Amino acid sequence: MGFLLWILYGLCAGACASWLLGSSHQWWLNIIIGIVGSVVGGFVAGLLGIKSSNWIGQFLISVAGAIICLLLYNYLA
Repeated sequence: MGFLLWILYGLCAGACASWLLGSSHQWWLNIIIGIVGSVVGGFVAGLLGIKSSNWIGQFLISVAGAIICLLLYNYLA
């Protein structure tokens, strides 16, 4: 069950990032960008000393990471 929630969480973070940047990608690409963005966002937040113990802060960090990944994807593609 945890894996399915992880995919759903990645989909939401990727969809929010796509919506904020005004780009439209397929749903599976939003999942990949959201999951990778969650990892990137957590890494960058750790480097900056930002810690969040609630799910809203963690989601915002994931969306920020997904935005970084989406900008990089749009630049390279």
